[in-house]
Amino acid sequence: MRRGTKNIGFVMTVLALVTVMVFCWTGVAMSRMRVNAQELEVYYQEMEREMVEDARMLLSERGFVNSGVMLTRVIDQDGSRQYTLTVHHGRISRMCEEDRQLLMEELEQIAFEDENCIFFHKFFENH
Repeated sequence: MRRGTKNIGFVMTVLALVTVMVFCWTGVAMSRMRVNAQELEVYYQEMEREMVEDARMLLSERGFVNSGVMLTRVIDQDGSRQYTLTVHHGRISRMCEEDRQLLMEELEQIAFEDENCIFFHKFFENH
């Protein structure tokens, strides 16, 4: 009878240790996922900063100094991102449609490569 009690105690101890180990492994895995998410966010923030900087530089080179450049993003639950680069400058609003389209085509080249991202570009219009 004592032998059966020892076996039950041993089995319970082993189960408790296995449970503790599983929780430790899960904690390490979850912690690593958070770090990866943070690293990914830092990556995207840098790419976003460069995108805005590139747009401002292009616009300045084309004579639209001090243009308003705004980059907005929408992040879906699956992690995919939708960006909209909006540009404002009084002279752009007064340009003919053909010239505006040519400028838009140049602006549309400003994006970063990422299969989880979609980019839209538009001019902000004051009417």
